[in-house]
Amino acid sequence: MKIRTDIVQMYRDIHSWVGILAGLFLFVAFYAGGISVFEVPLQNWLTKPAVLPAPVSVQQMPDLMQKAFAAYPEAQQEYTVVLSPTVSLPARLMWPVQAGQRHAGPVDMIAASLDAGGHLITVKHKPSEVAHFIDELHENVGLPVFMPYSRWFMGIIALLYAIALVSGVIVFLPMLAKNLFALRLVKGAWKKWLDIHNLLGVFSLPFHVVIALSSVLFAYHGVIHNVQTMMFSAPAAIHNHHSHAEKVEHPPIAQSFPPALAPEEIVRALQKQAPGFVPDVLNYAAADKAKQTLYVIGHDEHYMMRGPAGGLAQLDPASGKILSTEYMPGLQSAPFSILTTFFALHFGSFGGNAVRFGYLILGLVGAFLFYSGNRLWLISRYRKEQKNGATEPGRGTKFLTRLTYGSIFGCVSGISVLISTALLTSYFGSYLSVSLLYYAVFCICLGVSFVVPDTMRVRVLGMCAVITTLAIPLIYVCKSLVS
Repeated sequence: MKIRTDIVQMYRDIHSWVGILAGLFLFVAFYAGGISVFEVPLQNWLTKPAVLPAPVSVQQMPDLMQKAFAAYPEAQQEYTVVLSPTVSLPARLMWPVQAGQRHAGPVDMIAASLDAGGHLITVKHKPSEVAHFIDELHENVGLPVFMPYSRWFMGIIALLYAIALVSGVIVFLPMLAKNLFALRLVKGAWKKWLDIHNLLGVFSLPFHVVIALSSVLFAYHGVIHNVQTMMFSAPAAIHNHHSHAEKVEHPPIAQSFPPALAPEEIVRALQKQAPGFVPDVLNYAAADKAKQTLYVIGHDEHYMMRGPAGGLAQLDPASGKILSTEYMPGLQSAPFSILTTFFALHFGSFGGNAVRFGYLILGLVGAFLFYSGNRLWLISRYRKEQKNGATEPGRGTKFLTRLTYGSIFGCVSGISVLISTALLTSYFGSYLSVSLLYYAVFCICLGVSFVVPDTMRVRVLGMCAVITTLAIPLIYVCKSLVS
């Protein structure tokens, strides 16, 4: 395909500058994002098991709930029935220590079970914060900022990412036939990194297009959701949505609610209405002084799912009738199905573990794509400076070189240190302590990058990343042998 030389040069400049501006943020997003595809298994792996009797059967749930609510009346305001217990959700019945919390990550929970004599046993439990922090790091593109500011910034980075994709394709088209499978590893650093960058970019292009578009959707999903609600929901539903949002901020005191179906009957009623949907968790909450809401989180492997943990259905706790299918796989309306497709393609929440492993590989390959792009940009910039008579890189080139290596190796080392520390300790503190540890390691690597000589920078930081990453399986094996 022939494109005018001046047009190709213009898009090459756009691709280079957009890439260097967004590349470091995108490296963190892809590296952490690839790992967070397995957020739930990672959280289970790093969470200290609760010291509790084995979970009761679903048939015993009414007895457990009766005894738990008699001892803890406030638990009726917000509680969870776990149909598929895990290390993170170790008991059939759990409720938050502080009712009314609305956090995306783990919260302190009370887990309840019955001993062999039928007596109530409760323990305080909280899953590891490390897996959630890595996912937040991915969403915040590495910045220690809070929502919604990080989301808006992430949206800007995603738009720059999309521009880089378009401009990169235009630049590569004229030499597509000649350089598609070129890999000149022994013909100089610039050609080596150019071929690696082109090869990775071309063959993972569909994945990057999906991630770029869905990232923009996530960044501005609040606005999109409001428009979506107004367009596709009935006026009464919109009113109820806003009323519920207002009431969440002021949770009511403990009240008695109308009798609800037993969890076993809820599951049976749900299976009749949606045979392919497998419920994992039943979340009960107080909507007002005389009414409960019931949200069921589950999965259906035959359909794409809205979130990484599965789909969501709202049921009437007194009858088991499905009240809302907007986020329920297989029963969504066409507009919500379209949005769910974008979410599922971003999370990899379809196709089971085969797709998740594929997303893990594509995420790590994507991170290396941005690393190679930055390396290519730095080499090209230094070559231009040499043509102008410079004997060493300019001040700006040195700064960007140190920033690139410090940020990239700092991210890898920081995440590895988090996982290693979580494996070594029985309980790894709060979200704040997890954040402080990561950014401490990140800043140390960044500082080392600015201090060590140019000839040693990659070697020192690369060894740090390799050692901290290899420490993860080593610690795991040692712990397994000791136990």
